[in-house]
Amino acid sequence: MSEEREEYTRETYPSFGKKYNDEKAVISMTSWSARISTCSKTIFSLLKQCPGFHIVLVLSEEEFPKMMDELPENLKLFVDNELIEILWVYKNYRSFKKVLFTMDKYRDIPVISADDGCVYIRNYAEELYQKWLYDKNKIIAFNVHKSEYTGGGGGNGICYPPFCFCSCGTDILKQYQKILIQNPNDDRFIGCLSTLLKIKWKEMPYRRTNYINLNADELKGMGRNKLFLPGTNWKFIDIIKSYIKTYVSNK
Repeated sequence: MSEEREEYTRETYPSFGKKYNDEKAVISMTSWSARISTCSKTIFSLLKQCPGFHIVLVLSEEEFPKMMDELPENLKLFVDNELIEILWVYKNYRSFKKVLFTMDKYRDIPVISADDGCVYIRNYAEELYQKWLYDKNKIIAFNVHKSEYTGGGGGNGICYPPFCFCSCGTDILKQYQKILIQNPNDDRFIGCLSTLLKIKWKEMPYRRTNYINLNADELKGMGRNKLFLPGTNWKFIDIIKSYIKTYVSNK
């Protein structure tokens, strides 16, 4: 049996395209095989609507074994012209890789999420960033869902303080990847992580939609609603609880 390959580290993540140039924040997103041909539309809208931010697209080598050679030409144009950075991880963490590995690489600046199913119609990143300047220890979001595990969600975007989850998020993903991707709800995962680490959320003073949906028909038949059915077994809640208890006790 072949030895399981180790994940890249902060020092070894393969990266292509634009280099970070002291931008005030990073916009981070991910994509996958079903959307890789259209995520350039999301990226184009981010470049147009949100100037002045470093844009990172996180992809999995496990999902795209040929890496850059496997990507569509319209996406590689952004890379070749150094408009965005593509950051590679090895394992396929699905939607969980949207922001956590970018936060690991860029530990000194806030990271703002974007969704590959959206075309952005306003500079939501600047609005989130400006709000964060006055509450630098809080996660800023347009939509905050208050429950036992408070979190934000949707494509409207979330601004995370620099490296706010420390190494907890990426360490948990690396260790429990096969279990976590069975319930690939990154919003719920981040909500659990932030609640158990006692990181507070702040909601923008108004709710609205910052995007139009891209490929809405593609979501049909994917079983997304199953993730929200009552009684769903959220295994990662217990995983995070156990990990963070150990993490805090060892600090």
